[in-house]
Amino acid sequence: MEAGRDKAKVVVVGGTAVGKRSLVHRSAFDPVSDRFVTTLGAKVSKKEIVLPLRIRDGTFIDLILWTVNPRALTKRESALVRGTSAILAVCDSTRMQTLQELDALMQSVREAAAEGPAVIAVNKWDLGGERQIRSEDALGFAKAHAGECFFTSATTGENVEAVFQALGEEVVRHRREKAQNIEKG
Repeated sequence: MEAGRDKAKVVVVGGTAVGKRSLVHRSAFDPVSDRFVTTLGAKVSKKEIVLPLRIRDGTFIDLILWTVNPRALTKRESALVRGTSAILAVCDSTRMQTLQELDALMQSVREAAAEGPAVIAVNKWDLGGERQIRSEDALGFAKAHAGECFFTSATTGENVEAVFQALGEEVVRHRREKAQNIEKG
């Protein structure tokens, strides 16, 4: 029996120049020029995930990645984030304030969209000598937001695929738990 195929909208948030588009570009099908992000407020890309790892049933999920300009989240009910299934929150390991900014950005998405899983990507981890964010800080932040944390580098590719794999798995797991809870009443 073949497993199903589904789609999920994932909002990619983070401060300016943290590497959101670089992470997406490294891994996803990205047919539209980056120059439209500032005009439209978001850029849409697609990442196909097969979930053989932890879920182990061969489910396919297409992550529709909306890389959102942080200024586009200033309106309380942003149309850009409606229908969001998950959040990929990205910060820059060389700038502590980018981790601090994530709290407000994630809260903005959660206020305008349904509750769903989150994955934190601490990008530019390859720049060890310049790091301001310690692994303990990032892991504590991820725990507070009930999300997994990955230390990534869009430059080297370190953990980039793992981030998207985890996103896909968390979306499928979250949807299945929600369906089971509805069945139980």
